[in-house]
This record gives sequence, C-alpha cells and structure tokens, in this order.
Amino acid sequence: MYANLIRIDRNSTESLQTQIRRQLAIAIVNRQFPAYRPLPSIRKLSKDLGVSVTTVSLAYESLKQDGFVESRDRAGIYIREDALLSSQASDHLYISQSNSSDTDVIKMDFRSHFRGRSFNMPRVVKPSDSLVRFRFPFICGLIDPNLFPIASWRECIRDSVNVVEMRNWATDYSSIDDELLVEQLMQRVLSKRGIIAHPEEILITLGGQQALYLAVKLLLRTGETIGIEDPGYPDILNMAQMENLNVRRLPIDKGGMILSDEINQCKCLYTTPSHQFPTTVTMPVERREELLRITAQNRQFIIEDDYEAEIAFDKTPPPALKSLDRCGNVIYAGSLSKSLMPGLRIGYLVADREFIREAKALRHHILRHPPVNNQRSVALFLQRGYFDRFLAKISNEYKARCKTMHQSLEAHFPGASVLPEFGGGSIWLKLPEDIDAGKLQQKVMESSVYFETGGFTFSNPSENLNHIRLGYSVIDNALITEGIELIAKAALREK
Repeated sequence: MYANLIRIDRNSTESLQTQIRRQLAIAIVNRQFPAYRPLPSIRKLSKDLGVSVTTVSLAYESLKQDGFVESRDRAGIYIREDALLSSQASDHLYISQSNSSDTDVIKMDFRSHFRGRSFNMPRVVKPSDSLVRFRFPFICGLIDPNLFPIASWRECIRDSVNVVEMRNWATDYSSIDDELLVEQLMQRVLSKRGIIAHPEEILITLGGQQALYLAVKLLLRTGETIGIEDPGYPDILNMAQMENLNVRRLPIDKGGMILSDEINQCKCLYTTPSHQFPTTVTMPVERREELLRITAQNRQFIIEDDYEAEIAFDKTPPPALKSLDRCGNVIYAGSLSKSLMPGLRIGYLVADREFIREAKALRHHILRHPPVNNQRSVALFLQRGYFDRFLAKISNEYKARCKTMHQSLEAHFPGASVLPEFGGGSIWLKLPEDIDAGKLQQKVMESSVYFETGGFTFSNPSENLNHIRLGYSVIDNALITEGIELIAKAALREK
C-alpha cells in the first residue's frame, strides 16, 4: 500500500528509522495522506514495510517531536493542522528525498516556459471560505444558503436518480443536452427576457464562463478585434488575450456602452447591457436598437452577457438584445449561477443553430458535456416551479438589502454610489480619489469585512484604484449598516 510513498533501501547508509521518518514527512507536507484520517498504525506499517515495530515507533516519535503528527486518545496518530506547509516548503522537502546519484537531474523550469504568456492574469476570484471567514461578506455573485430551498432541491436530486429518470440521462450527452432542461429554459427563463428559441438554438454549458469562452473562440481569429466595455468584465479580457486578439476598450456612461465610431473597428462586441459589469447601469431600449442597427449594417457580432437580468425589483429590465435581434448576429450567454447556485455550473448559449452546432462540437473537445445529473436536477427544479418561487424570494430580499446598503452608503459617502435601476446583487462605489481600495480591503479584513476591488476592471487600473464592488446577496440585512460603518471608518483613516 505504501510502496510509492515509502521505499526502504537496506543498502543505504541512512538508518531505516531515518528513511521512514523522512519519507513520511514528505508525504505529509505534500498532502498525500488525508488530514481527517489516522495515519497507518505502528504495527500495520511495520508489517507492510517489513521492519520492526521499534523502528516504526521511533520514526513516529521523531515526527511527533518535530510537530508533524500527534497522538489522539483511542483514535490513533493524526497529522497536525500546522504541519501542512506551503507549496514552497513541500517542494523543498520533495527535492530532499532524492538520492545522491540524482543530484545532476535538472527539474523542468515551468516558470520560464510560461514567461511572456502566463495565464495568471487579474481575474474575479472570491475567497472560498468567505461565508465562514467574514462576518460582513460584501461579496458578489453568491447565494445566501439561508434563503435556498434545500428541501425542494433534495427532492429534485432524489427524483433525478429514480429508475425512470436515470434512463433519461444515464447515457453519453456529448451530442445532446437534457431535453427537459432545454424546454424549461425556453419556458421559464428565456421567455421572460423576450427570447423565442428553438431547442437546436440552445446549448448547455459548464456555467456562463464556458459559454463566453466558446463564443470568443468561435467568433474571432488571431489578430481580429473585440470591443470590451471600460470598465468591464476582466475574464473576457483574459480570454481575448489568450486567443491573441486585439482589444479595444469602449467607454460607458449611465446608459452602458457608448456607441461611438470606435465600435466600427471591432469584429465583435462584448456587452453586459442589463446589469453592466461592474457598474450595474442598464442600457435603454433605444440604445439597444441603435447598437443592433449599426452591427447588422457592419456585419459585426455581439456577445450579450445577460448578467443578473433575472434578479429584478420593481420593474422589468429592457428586453434582451437577443430578443430584438433580426439578423442573427447576437450570441446570447446566460447562467443560473447568480440565481440558483454557483456550484452547479449551469450556463447556456442561445444563437443561430449553425453556431450552436459548432459550439457543441467544440464543447465536446473540451469536456464532452456538463454533468447530466445536474442538468436533470435543475430541470426538475425549474419544472416544478421551485425556481420561480425562489427567484421571487431572493428578489424581494435583495431589494430590502439593496435599500439598506444604499442608505448606509449615502450617510457615509454621499453621492458616491448609484442605486441599481432594475435590481441585481451589487452596488458600485467610487471612493474619494486619494483612497486605494486594495489597501482599504486589507485593512477592513482585520474587522471581518470583505469587499471586491474594482480598479482592475478598467483599462487604466492605476488611475481607478478608488472603486469597489459591494455585494448584498449573502450578507444579512441586519449587518449591512454596521459593515458599511466599518468601511467608512477605515476609509477616513486611509485619507
């Protein structure tokens, strides 16, 4: 069992005890043993390795003294939490296990290999432990677990694996998607955005992110130009750079993307017209129609990212660009991540059936298809009306939280934020010019507050360091005012 973790060399000048101790330490810091389970007992390890019980006992004792493991009464020997070192430390230990005859081996230098084309670009990343780590999580794009109808979701998961349902999805879905899910998207999601589509014009993706990547990959070739809002979604910019595209940043105003002559230089435009990322402004119908007229005349493509459009408060957002599209140049990308659960990774593309045919083939080469059990569970959740009920619930709750947040921001930063026109889950805030949002973020984290910085969404981040995004989808309404006060006090100290 441990042949690949611990190798005994009886011809080595190193004692058996030292060999076992050294290789166990390396396996621990490289996380090759699960931290929640006990390590092999002394007797079992001695038997498997063919060494004495005393030898293994002394090796374990040495690991205890060095802080790698601990004994728990009647439970065995466990890895200490603080023994899981950083990757740098574990790399050092890994190298140290080499025999003297391997000293001339040169490791592959991947850092040099990726120099000049690193994919570690600025991107939207949220702390994975944010909901337990921070008391005031002003984080965007997540769902409050306390609002989620877990009983209804359990029912749909359970029913998706009964004998009849399993026959519907227990197959290779590379060339098709769950028919029930596609039908429910048409009836309960797309219809609300004014979109009428045939099933062959819809493709299920692994979240909205994959939908956007497929669109960029299929619509543009190396050297062609894509227009991206400024400020705008960083990950679409990263995709463009990875595909070696030219990028033209297009300024926005209170009506979204400005329709200047600059758009004529682009083969494709990326826009978030319903809730612009990150400012939340909404493009009016008149500008949408003019954008469609210009792009149809120029034979340009539009990637419409209908971000958070389904989360509306008092008014219905303007119809989606895709619903007004007459020549078929709009590629519509949507997702249930912001209105159901991000972890489900259910997104979709709506476009001309020839585009969907190519997108389906490309999807196959990347991952074949999204998990079909998730597709069927979501389909049942939509079909039974649970999604509509949940959407109404979170929309009402978000409306209340948004009002509380805007009132608190007005009290501390008058005129610096704009109330979202139709809904969504965040507010865009412009702090005083002399405040660095990144430094402020680090400061308030000491008070268990977290928000997202916004400077990196601009084409010139250094001149826009004073912007932040404040999400209200997961923070309790009762904590919003206190959290904003902590941010305001820290901002005063930063000035």
